Amino acid sequence: MREIKDSDKKPVAIPISPLQVKTITTAIAPLQFPEHDIGNEWERLVVQVQCINQMAAQLEAMILEFKTIAGTLQKKSQPYKSICQYLPVSVPWILQKPDESFILTMRKVDIFQAEREAAQLAQQLRQHSKKKEWRSQ
Repeated sequence: MREIKDSDKKPVAIPISPLQVKTITTAIAPLQFPEHDIGNEWERLVVQVQCINQMAAQLEAMILEFKTIAGTLQKKSQPYKSICQYLPVSVPWILQKPDESFILTMRKVDIFQAEREAAQLAQQLRQHSKKKEWRSQ
């Protein structure tokens, strides 16, 4: 029993049933969401994953642009003085497994991919040119 005072300042005794006590104790149970809230939270999580991966792709593009600008500046300035040193770089990335769970990981940024592709294309063009010369002889 607990006492509650009314507006006339007189104590009034009100019994508390066991059902009310149980309701009070279970009202604070953590991590018990209604089913519809779980769906909404899942949608929010998926949107967050998409946002993080999109930002990572943008960051990767900005890193590559940084390298391009630094390379241009390097050519225009003193070639013997290095403007930038490049170490391995990664960006955050989230993968979804077949069981629909997520993996927060890192994805390597290949900052020398453009140079490799250019060298490979140049090599192919040289080989093609040599074949053409050989055929014309």
